[in-house]
Amino acid sequence: MSTLAHVFEAAGLSTIVFSSTRDVAHRMRPPRNLHCEFPLGRPLGKPGDAEFQTDVIRRGLALLDATESVFVDHPEVLEADATPMACTIPHRIDPNL
Repeated sequence: MSTLAHVFEAAGLSTIVFSSTRDVAHRMRPPRNLHCEFPLGRPLGKPGDAEFQTDVIRRGLALLDATESVFVDHPEVLEADATPMACTIPHRIDPNL
């Protein structure tokens, strides 16, 4: 995502990266980065918590005002739990595929 951010920025589009791996984000140096210490696969945090997810998006959008490269940490850290990953695509089990 960070590479695409640089490509889009070069084309004149403002970008925000929601990173979940700090060392990769630091190496790639996206123009605007909100680092979210959330379990992988949950870029907006708590599943089913629209209020929390909206807060994450708002914090990211607030970075659009930055005129120079910025790396901000989301204030809340979420630990992995037993909540299964959700996917809106139905399972398709076909051994012939």
